[in-house]
This record gives sequence, structure tokens and C-alpha cells, in this order.
Amino acid sequence: MRLLFTALLLTLAPPFAQAQEEFMTQSTRDRINFSNLNIPTTGILFGIKGPAGKVIGNPYIDTLWQAGNVKFYGRLNAKTDSLAGVPVRIDLLANEVEIKAGANDIRATKAATVRYVDMNNYRGTSSRFINVREYRGDADELSGFFEEVVTGKFDLLRHPTIYIRRANYNPAMNIGTKDDELMKKTDWYIAYRKRAVKFSPSRKALLELMPDHKEQMEMYLKSKRSDLKDRADLMALVLYYNSL
Repeated sequence: MRLLFTALLLTLAPPFAQAQEEFMTQSTRDRINFSNLNIPTTGILFGIKGPAGKVIGNPYIDTLWQAGNVKFYGRLNAKTDSLAGVPVRIDLLANEVEIKAGANDIRATKAATVRYVDMNNYRGTSSRFINVREYRGDADELSGFFEEVVTGKFDLLRHPTIYIRRANYNPAMNIGTKDDELMKKTDWYIAYRKRAVKFSPSRKALLELMPDHKEQMEMYLKSKRSDLKDRADLMALVLYYNSL
């Protein structure tokens, strides 16, 4: 897959102008405010959210209710397919988007019904979580959402998931844990023309994905001494590449 992706870059990628489409998480984008709590309680929003199972941890990208805009694949009613300025959060375990319709009324919809969610985040900016169906390639095997960290010539995508680490208590040895635990995991993807490729953030992997500007990228990595495990450094590197 990576060889095909690289070949596609070499044959299709024309020179790009300096001006890149700005990515959703930056301060140039207005943050979302709560503005519309008149939320439909039928149709796509299928009912009150049920209780969570008894495990350690939480299933949410962000446990706090954040102001968000939700764009659906189907229509909520005759007038709209969107909700704006509503309290939202994403449940990775149930693969659902939760919407707070009232103090004791939480509505939920399957991720497959949602095209994207724009929502505020703990960093003080905004994030777009877009359905993986909007991408191809390695995204064909996924469910849920990509966070669009950078968009432009290359899209830098973060795919958050969750898994359950089962209890491993051994009563004979009196070691281990008796509790199941929710563990969060992040995988990174690069997409060109909506075709996504999974990669491990490393110098070698990124240079393989950027052969048309290899020398410039090598100089950048050498001068910046980027920590490619760090979100901000990885974001800066992709933004630099998109500017070439």
C-alpha cells in the first residue's frame, strides 16, 4: 500500500501554491458556542443514552460536554441535516455521538449516521472529527472518526480508538487486577486526495511518504530536531511540507 501511495504522489502531485487550506484546529477558526438547544428527539437521535458498564476509565474523547456542530448524512427533519451550538461528546466504546438535549436528557446517534462533528477542545481551539467513510485506502478497514489535525496537500489524521484490558487477577498468587480497564489508543494517518495511509510517526516513515521534497524535509528535521511522537511537532512538520 505504501509503495502504491508513494507512486501516486510522484505521478500526480503538481507543485502547490503556498496558500494551503487552513486546518480546523487553529485559532484562525472561530470557536463554537452553545446556541441551539432545540434538539429533535426522534429519528436519527434514537433515544436516551443508557448506563455505562462497570469498568475503570471512561470511553470519551473528552469527558466534558463541549459546544459543537453536528452534520448528519441524513436529514433530522424537513429543514435541516445539522445541529449547531449543541453540547456534544464522542463515545469511542459505543461508537456513538452523544448530544445533551436537556439536564437529564442525553440523546445518542451511531457514528455511521454522522458526517462530521466540529467541537471545542481542551486545548482552547476547535477540532473536526470526520467520519472515516470520507476517506479511502487504509480507512476502508476503520470505523468511527478521524480528527483532521492538518488539512491541505496532505491531511494529517488522528484515529482515536479504545479497547478493554481485561482483568488478570490470579487468586492463587494474589497478583494482578480484578478490574477491566478502558485503554485509549491513537493511530496516525496521512492522506493525499482523500486516500489514507497509516504510518508510525518516525523520520524514516515520513520521508518515505514525502519523496518529492525529501531534501527539504531532511533539512527541516535536522534543523528543528522534531519529536515526531509529539502532536505539535508532527503538525508543524506536515504544515511545512504542505507549504512547499
